[in-house]
Amino acid sequence: MEKVFPVAALIGERAEETALVASGFEPVLEAAIQAGQEALALTIDQNPVLKKAGVIDAGGKGYLIILEGMLAGLRGQVVEHLDEPEDTTPAGADFGALSLEEITFTYDTVFTVRRNPGQSIEPFRTYLESIGDSLVIGEDDDSFKVHVHTDMPGAALTEAQKYGTLELAKIENMRTQAEELAAGKKAQSTDDLEAIEAELEAMEQPASEVPVQPPKRYGVVSVCAGQGLADLFRELGADAIVQGGQTMNPSTNDILTAVEQVNAQTVFVLPNNKNIIMAAQQAVPLATRQVIVVETTTVPQGVTALLELDPDQDPEVNRDAMTAASKHVTTMSLTYAARPSVFDGQTIRQGDYIALLEGSLFGTGPDMEALLEQLAAKVREQGADCVTIYYGNSVSESDAGKAAAQFSAQCAEAEVTLLSGGQPVYYYLISAE
Repeated sequence: MEKVFPVAALIGERAEETALVASGFEPVLEAAIQAGQEALALTIDQNPVLKKAGVIDAGGKGYLIILEGMLAGLRGQVVEHLDEPEDTTPAGADFGALSLEEITFTYDTVFTVRRNPGQSIEPFRTYLESIGDSLVIGEDDDSFKVHVHTDMPGAALTEAQKYGTLELAKIENMRTQAEELAAGKKAQSTDDLEAIEAELEAMEQPASEVPVQPPKRYGVVSVCAGQGLADLFRELGADAIVQGGQTMNPSTNDILTAVEQVNAQTVFVLPNNKNIIMAAQQAVPLATRQVIVVETTTVPQGVTALLELDPDQDPEVNRDAMTAASKHVTTMSLTYAARPSVFDGQTIRQGDYIALLEGSLFGTGPDMEALLEQLAAKVREQGADCVTIYYGNSVSESDAGKAAAQFSAQCAEAEVTLLSGGQPVYYYLISAE
């Protein structure tokens, strides 16, 4: 693929090349301006937004005007003040015509950083270009302001903290704006330099300040399917939920995106399914912060592991404690056979219910209550002190109550808790400890 060079980068390269062979500042400026004009003409085809609107890059144009003013001043020429900027928008250009499909990155992200003295932010510029587009950075000796379109605003803010102290941040969903515009609502555009500057100035006013919280020590991303389970993990402290589970495994990118949105130094990931562990592990080297995958294979294991997280302990200590705690959970589940099959050497008929114990076949048959009774007897045999039953989205509250009563009757010494998990595929997920 052809490499695309920003206007400023080409100007800098040409200036550096010319300075090696030319004498004096004037020929260097002349060469830089010529390179800028060449690069600026290409910007209309380098960005889908600019191409759709039929305009050149406004930031590059502004930079070129500054250089031209410098050259004119060096030559003693008078530059006339223009009350109206040159119109670089061809007739018929319409930013409002952009469709959702043409929005490459979702979030319009603007923030200010009080910079570390003497530290170059060029590596940060390169990083932002790798995760987004429409990048504009204004800087002085004390601070710099960033505008970028990206799918990972959290990653951009986290990386920024390597170069100074975050002071202000503003994040807007451009897809939502496009939908509102399509519906006839007024949506504010931030795709031109004037709009960006106006937003940055407004952010400096006390009434609009949005303080950015420093990252906390630990965050948690949990994978699960079902609103009840998602709500439970959040109540227990999970920062982000990735939808997934049996038959719907999330990708590495899904997990990585969730990790990058958590404002924490270290993020623990709970896969809660053996088929998701590898995808979670592949996200570890790609993340901008430390990621620790606790290899939970079921939702009940994930719940127990999360309860073990201690904010005062070191990451490795937490990892070991969470892993150990998850191993003390016995997970049972009840689902059905969508087709005839052979599982663990047993023939299963289509439509039969299937009871699983730690992922292995425990029993099968046409009677759900009978299978629940057998599972309850198994829990009693193990001497569990705590039993939690999560019922799925196809189970009524009344039927779930009957299932809980079966376990209460069989396990008189255990505390039985019934919760709506809302999970698909499984009628019941049962945790015994």
